[in-house]
Formats: sequence, structure tokens, C-alpha cells
Amino acid sequence: MRNVFTLLILSFVAIGCTPAEDASQDVSSADPMAELATDAGESWFSSNASGTVMVFGRHGDGWSGHTIWGIERTQEGWSEAAVLPFSGTFNDRAARFYPGLDAMLFASDRPLPGETEVGDFNIWIAMHDGIAWLDPEPIPSINTDENDFHASISGDASIFFASDREGGQGGSDIFKAELGIEGYDVSPIASPVSSPYSEADVWADPALRYLIFSRTDDPDGFGGDDLWISFPDGEGWGKPVNLGGNVNSAEYEYGPWVSRDGATLFYTTHKDGDADVLQIALADLGIDGPEGWTGTGIQ
Repeated sequence: MRNVFTLLILSFVAIGCTPAEDASQDVSSADPMAELATDAGESWFSSNASGTVMVFGRHGDGWSGHTIWGIERTQEGWSEAAVLPFSGTFNDRAARFYPGLDAMLFASDRPLPGETEVGDFNIWIAMHDGIAWLDPEPIPSINTDENDFHASISGDASIFFASDREGGQGGSDIFKAELGIEGYDVSPIASPVSSPYSEADVWADPALRYLIFSRTDDPDGFGGDDLWISFPDGEGWGKPVNLGGNVNSAEYEYGPWVSRDGATLFYTTHKDGDADVLQIALADLGIDGPEGWTGTGIQ
């Protein structure tokens, strides 16, 4: 069997492959973005670099039964949304594509190789070889016996993720995994990004101009999970800024992902009851950041 992680490392600096167009798929004439605001509980939207594949999550009642869905653009149009072939048995969520590659990270409680029982959450990678999705594999040297989840990857191949392992500030915190000679070297993102409140989801701008992450029940927030942004500050990250009332509510907001042109934030909200994916232009947030931070980044 082809090793997904090996294929990924070999191709990371190259232009990602585009999934083959399959004219045999059922084709929907509807706007594919309409799939992100139904009563089925949509979350964690992401798109590949070429814009030909969109993925998102759905979950059952009680925040359970998470599955990853996909929509592909074919010669006839957009396919109907369908559960990805490797999802649907375990809790799979927070799928996010690599910059420039048809490979994505996601969190799952599926058994690790050599195990048979559902366990804690770990970070997995799934790669499309241009024909089909390969079997997912856990990311080596990152996962622990604690929960490791909700990851994204920057343009230099660093993985940012949430974990409740030791070494954080309390609850779950944000960690960074840098690719080294023998795998990944993992270290916590220090205060003020990590805090005694739980940080449980993170989007790393591919050019590392900012991090957007969720934080739970911060008294300076709106309640529930809020989305915050932090910009680089010296060797670390600066004081987080709440994204404000145009995004956050007293309910839960999480699942940040920014469009490939660096202009639009997609995020998940529960403010209308069921989870839905909404979008807003970064320029409309009214947040001061480094010059050009809302513009085009690494594709």
C-alpha cells in the first residue's frame, strides 16, 4: 500500500494534483454553498487549492456522529454532496486541506494502526492521488495518548493543532509541530494565545501572518466558543483580538478557514440552533493588522 505521509512529503513543494473529473457522478444543479446551511449541522468548511473539491462536516444529535462530506466539480458541474469514502464509521471532523495539495488533515477517534477500539482523538491525513482518496494514516510523531485534534498547516509545513496534553496553560491549548529530520518537533504556543481557557480549534494563515482560533468562555468574549485572532509579535504571537459581534455570539463559533485569496473567512456558528457555515470578508471585521494581512497569501 502506498504510504500517504511519504507521498505528501515528496509532493509538498510541488503543485497539488487535481482529482480526476468523473462524469459518472450524480450532478447537482444547485449552488454547492447551499449545502453549508441546512438543518443537518454543517461545520468546518475547506476547499482545495484549485477550487475543485469542497469538504465540510456534518454531525448527528448531541454533537456525535461526525462525518466528512465532499463536493467535486466535474465536467458536467458540481456533484451532489456525499460522505467521503473513508468517513462515516467513526467521529471524523475538522478536515482542512494543505496549501497547494489535494491532501487534508482531520481529527478522528478511529483506532490507530494495531488497535481495535475507538480511542481519543488523533490527527490523520487523507490524500487524493488524482483518481481516488487513499486510506487515511495518522500523522507520525504528533499524536499522543491525549486528545490531539482540529489541525491546520502553514506554507512551511508546520502543523498547528489543539491538544489537552501536558505542557499547555489549561484545558486544551494550541501546539505547533515543525517538520524536522526525524519527524515533527512539537512545542506549545505560549501565552497569550494559549490560556487557562480552552483553545480548541486553530487556522494558521499559510504565510503565518496570523492565527485564528476558538477560545471557550473567556469573560472578555461573547460566550460559548468565540473566534479570536493573533498577529506575530517578535518571536511569538501577540495579544488575541476577539473577531467581534459580526462573527461571535453567545453560542459557539469555531471552524475557521480562510479562502485561498486570503480575503474571506468561513466559520461555523450555532447562533441559529443547528451548526451552519457562514462567511465574512476579513476586511469587514474592522481589525487592525499588518499591512496586507487580508490579501492574497500562499496558494
